[in-house]
Amino acid sequence: MTTQSRQLPTIKTWHIVVFGVVCTLLLGSLAIRLIDNAKFSPIAIDPTGLSDLEVSAIEKAIEPIGAVQFFAADLTAIHQAVSKLSWAQSVEVRRDWHHGVTVSATPRIAVANFGSDQLLDADGVVFTPADVRMTNNPKLVYLYGHAEESKIIMQQTKRLNTWFAPLKMTVKDVILTPRKTWVVVFHNGMRVIVDHENAEQKLYNLSIHLSTSLKNELNKIQSADLRYKNGFVIAYKTA
Repeated sequence: MTTQSRQLPTIKTWHIVVFGVVCTLLLGSLAIRLIDNAKFSPIAIDPTGLSDLEVSAIEKAIEPIGAVQFFAADLTAIHQAVSKLSWAQSVEVRRDWHHGVTVSATPRIAVANFGSDQLLDADGVVFTPADVRMTNNPKLVYLYGHAEESKIIMQQTKRLNTWFAPLKMTVKDVILTPRKTWVVVFHNGMRVIVDHENAEQKLYNLSIHLSTSLKNELNKIQSADLRYKNGFVIAYKTA
């Protein structure tokens, strides 16, 4: 008995390639159609951690962009628009299957007043809050100077609070004038002025003198002028 074998047709490599190309084109065409036909929706705002005024500020920032399509939305443009709000420390823009294109932001936390209409965060960044009532906070130290010098002023304030802490003296106001002169007012009313030359060393030396040789005079001192190469001048309170 003779057994006849039957050969099945083989699928050639080019058949597979053509099939793959066709599938890719079909899927691409379908994706393009879905994107083109996707409805336009307003950009959603995640209010977590934000005040009503901060949410309102974000709404105004993204208003020129208008409604967007889920897949076609320019996330970078949205991020840049919201990041222009100086009070926003970080901004995230994402595609959410439930809420559409969504924006969330983390507001800066103020640690000092900067001038009369701005605030300063722990990194020394000057910002304008969404709520102007947050400025001129009497519970925060007041810092004055050019905005580009804000980090220097913040660092100096931290050093002063550290050096004078043993005396239970904390900074109330710090001013850096255009001539780089420092004017410091403490909560106990003492006023200190020092020029830019060796300012840190002079201020530190003052804290040492107030802790030692001038310890018994501390409550009588009204001001200290450190703008001298050798020593300083003390002014006492009047009767």
